[in-house]
Amino acid sequence: MKKLFLLIWIFILPGVVALAQDEETPPSPQPVAEAIYGLVTVDLADVRTGPDFAYPTIGQLPLNASVVVYGRSGDFFNRWDGRQWLQIDYGSSRAWIYARLLRTSIAFNSIPPIGRLLPRDANGRVPDVFDLAIDLCEQWPQGPYSQSAGDFYGGRQEITVTYPGLPGANVYSVIVISPEGVRRAFDSETTEAVILLEDLPREEGTYTWRVAPYWTNSPVRYRWQQVCLLRTGGTIEVPPYDERSAEE
Repeated sequence: MKKLFLLIWIFILPGVVALAQDEETPPSPQPVAEAIYGLVTVDLADVRTGPDFAYPTIGQLPLNASVVVYGRSGDFFNRWDGRQWLQIDYGSSRAWIYARLLRTSIAFNSIPPIGRLLPRDANGRVPDVFDLAIDLCEQWPQGPYSQSAGDFYGGRQEITVTYPGLPGANVYSVIVISPEGVRRAFDSETTEAVILLEDLPREEGTYTWRVAPYWTNSPVRYRWQQVCLLRTGGTIEVPPYDERSAEE
C-alpha cells in the first residue's frame, strides 16, 4: 500500500483561489479513497496544538514523514506568510502543522477550511483569557442551539436565539442568511441574541442563522477578531413583506 501511495503521489503547489471562511463545523474524516496526504519537506517539522505559532509544540515529524490531512486554516494567495496551517492525523488525535513544511496531494486552497488564527491585542499578543493547551475551537461546544417558539408569522416581530459559549470570547455575531443569500448580523455580548424582523430583507422564505465567536478590546466592529468559523444554529420562516407590514 505504501509503494502504491508513492507511485500515485501528485504534488501540487497551492492554488490562488481562496475559499470563503464561513464554513460550519469541521467535516468528518474522509473515506480512504478520498483522503488528502501530506509529506514533510524539512528535517524536523514542529507539530502544534492549534493553527498558530502561539500554540505550544507537542512533537516533531522527520523529513519525508507522510501524514493524513483533514483541513486547513487560512488561504494561500502568492506567498507563505505564517497564516496557512494544516490539521493532520498525529498519533491518536489531531494536531496542526505550518503548511509550508508539507507538500500536499491537492492544492492548499482546495483543502476544507476548519480553523482560524488566534486573536491578538495591540501588542501582538494572544489575550490571556484563552487556554492554548488545545485548539480553541475544540473548546467550543457543538451545542445546544435553540430559538424561541414560533416564527415571524402571526405578528411576531423578534426571535431570540441561543448558542454555546466559547471560553475567552467576549462577543458573538449571529448571521441571518436569506434564501437569496442576503446577510444580516445580530451581535451580542452573551450567548443569546435577538433577531428583529424589521432588520431582515424583504424576501420571504426559510432563513438560516449561523453564529461565530469573536474577541475584541475595541467598540469598533471592524476590529473584532473572529475566533472560530461560523456554525449553523437553525432556520426561521419569514412571511412576505406585505404581510409583515399589515401585521405591524
